[in-house]
Amino acid sequence: MIRPVVLAYADKMFTPSESFVHRSYTAFSKLEPVFIGHEHRGPAPEGMRSLELGDFHGPLGEIGFKQFGLVSDKLLKRLQAEKPIAIHAHFGKSGAYALPLARKLNIPLVVTYYGGDATKTTNTANNPLRPYNRNRAKLWREAALILPCSSFIRDELVKHGAPEEKMVVHHNSADPYRFMPGEKTKAIHFAGRWTEKKGIDTLIRALARLGPKLEGWTIRLAGDTPKNGNAELKTQLLAQLKAAGVTVELPGWIPADAMPQFWAGAMIAATPSKRASSGDAEGLPLVCVEAMLCGCALLGTRHAGITECVKDGETGYLVDEDDDAALADRLNRMIADPTKTQAMGQAGRDFAVSDFNLVTQSLKLEEQLMALAEAAHTLPAGFVSE
Repeated sequence: MIRPVVLAYADKMFTPSESFVHRSYTAFSKLEPVFIGHEHRGPAPEGMRSLELGDFHGPLGEIGFKQFGLVSDKLLKRLQAEKPIAIHAHFGKSGAYALPLARKLNIPLVVTYYGGDATKTTNTANNPLRPYNRNRAKLWREAALILPCSSFIRDELVKHGAPEEKMVVHHNSADPYRFMPGEKTKAIHFAGRWTEKKGIDTLIRALARLGPKLEGWTIRLAGDTPKNGNAELKTQLLAQLKAAGVTVELPGWIPADAMPQFWAGAMIAATPSKRASSGDAEGLPLVCVEAMLCGCALLGTRHAGITECVKDGETGYLVDEDDDAALADRLNRMIADPTKTQAMGQAGRDFAVSDFNLVTQSLKLEEQLMALAEAAHTLPAGFVSE
């Protein structure tokens, strides 16, 4: 059976650290996602089609498309050949780029917001030189549906003028059949970029406070300083641990496909995120959901969507952002009572399977896209959605 196409706009397609984008279509059976954008950052998953737009632009090329919304006849005809019923843009900036396409194709536009695209001052400021900022109000006005990945992101968008009546919170999710508990060991894991937003400095100060109390526990701090990041940060933080006599393992960047194994044996997952000075904030960190599904108790902060997936005292603990003393106190409680900590981890898995299940969320997304297409009369004649 030929399935109607939904165009999935991600300007940088299949970025390794953003596998959640293409996985959001995991359970689709009625619609076929076809990715469009301007660059492949990784290979397309088996069976998934993608299209680079660069070869289809007019004389002003990609700049004309992104800066001025120019859609060439060649590009329009190529996309019309797919007979798309909707466009689903990932991240606010891609939503702005997709807006002229939705107009020309006369199909509904849906945009998902994930975090910094709704919170960074560069994205919330009035800046006529940036296409997203310049077209932000038009995007919100013309989009058929806005999907913030957490209630926190919804509130951030509303604060800056987005219409709340167009929003449906669509939580980040992970696959409970890929992420499963393994044999638990006394291990504390962190995974993320070594940046201000991820709160790695808060975690390391907390670990340094505990010092000898961590004996018998394995601490793995995955990730690294990103390109063009603060290279000195890692050196400074590791010096703090060394001075406190805390030994840690540094596995570096871990591929998305290896994350289930990374979380499976850990008893505690640390997610000490905070709002960065740039305004950058989490949406709902995917590592929280992945770790919960693997039966890890979460040690987190009251930041962004973390509060929506951690039940304080039941599936883990929450402390205020940047409060290393409180973080050390909760971590001390967790390592002092491994039995209770494992019970928290099991409760967290149950919660994640119920509320942050990739299969369930993917089906909801397909239903939302189908409903919009039916309302806009963009489905093929005779197509039955049931």
